[in-house]
Amino acid sequence: MTHASLKKYKQTTVSAAKEASPYQLVAMLFQELLGNVAAAKGAIEQKDLARKGELISKSITIIGVLEGSLDFDKGGDVSANLASLYNFCAEKLVEANANNDAGLLTEVLNTLLPIKSGWDSIPAEKHDEVSF
Repeated sequence: MTHASLKKYKQTTVSAAKEASPYQLVAMLFQELLGNVAAAKGAIEQKDLARKGELISKSITIIGVLEGSLDFDKGGDVSANLASLYNFCAEKLVEANANNDAGLLTEVLNTLLPIKSGWDSIPAEKHDEVSF
């Protein structure tokens, strides 16, 4: 991708995020998170450790945003369980980064995929009830 194309892509992504609903923002964060973790796994396999570090750092940041968006008053046990899963994933990401362990990244993906699937299965008529 050329520099101009990359710049246009980033502008489009930022524009889409500004116009997105809270439901869509969380979906976008999950998509970015899963893509970053998968790409970090590839970077480990290709021995591109600098790229791996960047991708894992971005992934940890996204997990922090997702965790920070939890509403423990309204979400109760669901929010508490999600917070635990997010903490687990963040810890595994740190460990995977330190040890260049692609298997731990697979574990993170296997933890996050059902959460994203659950998010994606929220009926459209309930999307407006989501806060961020």
